Amino acid sequence: MVRLHAPEREHVDLILSSVTGAAAGAKVEPPDLIRRSWARCLNNHQLDPARPGRPVVLTQSELGGFREPMEEFIGIATAELRRLYAQVAGSDYVVMLTDANGIAVDYLGHASFEQELKQAGLYLGSIWSEAQEGTNGVGTCIATREPLTVHRQEHFRTRHTSLTCTVAPIFDPSGQMLGVLDVSNMTAPADRRSQMLALELVKRSARLMEDGYFLARSRRHWVVGLSAGRELADLVIDGLLAVDGGGTILGANQTALRADFTGDAEPLLGRSVYELFGITMEALIGRQRTGIPQPLRCLATGATWYATLRPPTGRLLRGSPVGERPRQQAPAGPSRGRDPGPLDLDRLAGNDPGMAGNVQRIRRVLDKGIGIMILGETGTGKEAVARAIHQASARAARPFVGINCAAIPESLIESELFGYVEGAFTGARRGGVRGKVQLADGGTLFLDEIGDMPLGAQTRLLRVLAEREILPLGHDRPISVDLSVICATHQDLERLVADGRFREDLYYRLNGLSLTLRSLRERSDKADLIRALAAPARIDPPALSALLACRWPGNIRQLQNVMRVASALSEGGVIRLDDLPAEVTRPAAAPTPPDPLPSGEAGILLSVLRRHQWCVTRAADELHISRSTLHRKINRYGLVSPARLEG
Repeated sequence: MVRLHAPEREHVDLILSSVTGAAAGAKVEPPDLIRRSWARCLNNHQLDPARPGRPVVLTQSELGGFREPMEEFIGIATAELRRLYAQVAGSDYVVMLTDANGIAVDYLGHASFEQELKQAGLYLGSIWSEAQEGTNGVGTCIATREPLTVHRQEHFRTRHTSLTCTVAPIFDPSGQMLGVLDVSNMTAPADRRSQMLALELVKRSARLMEDGYFLARSRRHWVVGLSAGRELADLVIDGLLAVDGGGTILGANQTALRADFTGDAEPLLGRSVYELFGITMEALIGRQRTGIPQPLRCLATGATWYATLRPPTGRLLRGSPVGERPRQQAPAGPSRGRDPGPLDLDRLAGNDPGMAGNVQRIRRVLDKGIGIMILGETGTGKEAVARAIHQASARAARPFVGINCAAIPESLIESELFGYVEGAFTGARRGGVRGKVQLADGGTLFLDEIGDMPLGAQTRLLRVLAEREILPLGHDRPISVDLSVICATHQDLERLVADGRFREDLYYRLNGLSLTLRSLRERSDKADLIRALAAPARIDPPALSALLACRWPGNIRQLQNVMRVASALSEGGVIRLDDLPAEVTRPAAAPTPPDPLPSGEAGILLSVLRRHQWCVTRAADELHISRSTLHRKINRYGLVSPARLEG
């Protein structure tokens, strides 16, 4: 049992009485914010305020996994971190930057008392979550999402009652917490008011870091800077909005999110500039040719803001010659003779609430080491979403390697995934081959149709994910790999697990976040998608009606092919009914009642085979699998063609 000194016992008694309400009216009464945190520590985290032991400090190798996703932000924040430290170092403060888990990923402090700082936990790699250390600046900031000071006895653990910690949260452009900026002192004055200046300094620095990261992450978009006053609008930017060429808001800094532009407490992201200010993006761009900040009246509140604009190139618009019109961002869909490149998450989401929800969930788990599983019918854009996730992640500059597990013969899938050395087997390529997993090192491995992976390869993949090492065929030494894994399937993996055809442990390893992509016929923004893929061509009303009436069994992939052909056939920049293929314009034939289909994958296969009159080649093409894989599935499910039944 830990023996407590009188001050420690008094502190423990204060915490217990404050949480139970027995301390009401006491001489020393903590702020409500602190009392609520103490209650979380006792009731939710089951912590003991008198627990002995130093705070946990990660080793350099352990810290690397948490620091790597933050590297881009750390690079942006470093200059401001040093400037802040120069302001407070003379008063013996330490400056720390943590991630959203409360782990210190950057740190500046006096080298002369480094050992004391490390013992106090004010050091690189220290963990300051509430669940770990109780009420403290960083952990309580993560819980409340607000700037605050935790001063001396306001800390939960008796060990920390000599510290004072003043912090501010830092958010990314989507409003998710990115980290916490902290200034801490081991010998602060007893008066809590001594931290008022420190709080203002840390709030200012956190905002500068946040806005710098916002601008860096919004290079591909228009950035609207909003100032509350006309006189300093060129110098003092309050709100920041990242918008696409059509005026849809893709990101916002905290000032903009808290400014109540909408007037209805609904999310700001996904709204349009026109909806907020009654001005189109085209008109706003046109006004900026003057180089003068433009007044915008918020329709919801009546407040006037003064707008400046930065184009997607990153070059400041007001530095352009007067009269020069900046290029507008490319249309959302592909145009003739030009590959639009991979779509980002926001453009993939479109205006469909289901897809917008998927994107919001993706952003919450991005770069946190959580596996993502994408479910949906064939052609719904699973690979496009996987590529967009990769591009939005901290691994965007590293490889994206995709592999279709259904298109590789079972005998070759292990060598494709894990590679082999020269002479590993008869016919092995001279010099050996690096497998897809090794090629994805540092980046993202996308495993499409994961449900078709043979059990033997599943076992090898599970070992790779657990140990982060691969052993190529014929190799005698494992090779370390660092990768993010995204998988996709149109199958019911839970059914495969129940049938013993997919490893349960691999399923739970891959299925950290499960996303279901709606079929094209279910999306509420189908008309918007059709117009986007037709751009820059327009669609006349009869053609649009036919396109909207189509059932689109091949989903977005089929729509892309149809619009590419229609755009090529169109004249005068208008797609007409005659430009559309028969699969869109012919009326749907009244279906003859088929025999009942089995459920799951067998039903999907039988439906496609019937549609193609049991032509395996055409059915395999629609399913995007090899003929050998389709034959294997036909045999697995015991599917029999009518011709064989008649024979």
